[in-house]
Amino acid sequence: MSEEFENALQSMRDAGYKLTPQRKEILAYLMTHETHPTAEMIYQDLKNQDKSISLATVYNTLELLLKTQLVLAIDSDMDGKRHYDYFGHPHYHAICTNCGRIVDGRNFDLSQLPNIAVNETGFLIKGYEVTVEGLCPICQEKLGINN
Repeated sequence: MSEEFENALQSMRDAGYKLTPQRKEILAYLMTHETHPTAEMIYQDLKNQDKSISLATVYNTLELLLKTQLVLAIDSDMDGKRHYDYFGHPHYHAICTNCGRIVDGRNFDLSQLPNIAVNETGFLIKGYEVTVEGLCPICQEKLGINN
């Protein structure tokens, strides 16, 4: 197991959560899939490997991971579903307003955003997410739009 996975497990322990095999499995899945899956997608993929996993377990684990801020939820206007993403490394999301595709953006330094927000608002920052919206390259091509 990677050091990052072990650190994430320790965050769960520190928050007082038991590390069940299913919780580990769901966390590992999110850490290794950049597809921004829904709970149903995670369940469908994992039930083939673990017959004991249930959709309720997936939902409950996702709620736990949201509380520990290891995962964040992205509510899609395109499909009306909630998508999940491991957030071990702060990054932004680009969402296509035509097809709903969600892509991680990593080449942008978000590390100072919480400090800027604290200085500007006085808020105690507990988490953050940044989303940009537009047309993905595939939709631009389909629509005949040149950058």
